[in-house]
Amino acid sequence: MDIFTPIGLALAFIGIIGGMILEGGHPTALLQLTAFMIVILGSLGATFVATVPSDLGFAVQSLKRVFMPPKYDFHGLMEKVLELANLARREGLLALETYANSGQGDPFLVKCLTLAIDGSSAEAIREAVEIDMHISEEDQKAGMKFWETWGALAPTVGVLGAVLGLMHVMSVLDQPELIGPGIAVAFVATVYGVGFANVVCLPMSFKLKRHIEHEQLLKQMVLEGVVGIQSGVAPGALRSKLKTYLGSHGGGAADKKH
Repeated sequence: MDIFTPIGLALAFIGIIGGMILEGGHPTALLQLTAFMIVILGSLGATFVATVPSDLGFAVQSLKRVFMPPKYDFHGLMEKVLELANLARREGLLALETYANSGQGDPFLVKCLTLAIDGSSAEAIREAVEIDMHISEEDQKAGMKFWETWGALAPTVGVLGAVLGLMHVMSVLDQPELIGPGIAVAFVATVYGVGFANVVCLPMSFKLKRHIEHEQLLKQMVLEGVVGIQSGVAPGALRSKLKTYLGSHGGGAADKKH
């Protein structure tokens, strides 16, 4: 589990609510069902309008990726690729069938190896796998864009809620005791919109974007490794080439801990 997500959300709410209390406010002032319906449900409806129906499933799946992301074991996969490279150098590409058919290997690595074992050229492997990578990336971006869109729409709908609240206040100008509370309630809608967008939606979309980048980089490393195996690149030279991906990811040491 990615503990940064719940910790970050907790810190954000503690900071916001705590600051409000220090200023003399009361948290119950933020509990406004009307504002919630206008802003959260209203902006969710607008997000549905902006979302292709087939992308909704990816948006739901992306929630799991935010809280329970996959492991990006760059170092472990690099060592496996190099192990297979040594095996192929000694016994030929067909010796890799045992790993490919074991049902326990990394799915993407197995897919690449299967193409190599079937006799595909390096160019054919790269072309087929890069198409697969592109489709996978677009599917994941669909989930990310759902939260990005919601985060973009929520503040504007929050302003709409505030305007609606002020319209109600204008209708009770002959009752001064209702004006102050009415204005306060109106601005709660703005707080909901800005807060929900910048504490929940946009941070989630940023994290999902980083996950997509990490996964694509890991797949690119695996692809380069299998193409190197198919092309007969010496394991030592292949190691030097694949190590560059560890550096791009922030140095292999960090990835060993994932």
